[in-house]
Amino acid sequence: MIALTVVLHFIVLHSVDGHEVSINPRAVSSLHAAKPDQPNKLFTEDVNCVVGLSDGKFVTVAERCASVRQKLEEQGK
Repeated sequence: MIALTVVLHFIVLHSVDGHEVSINPRAVSSLHAAKPDQPNKLFTEDVNCVVGLSDGKFVTVAERCASVRQKLEEQGK
């Protein structure tokens, strides 16, 4: 009998309403920061980073992109 263990590591971020969002670091393809000198036309003012995923979807989070990048680096992405 062969035992197989699969371990998934997720980073926990927060949506603008405070809910936790778990993201697989391997699925992250891009980070787009809100520009402080331009009004946010597509999202609410509380969105600080848009996390692009490999399946073409995206997640808007309250954390700044620098914080998201740090969490990704801690997970080895």
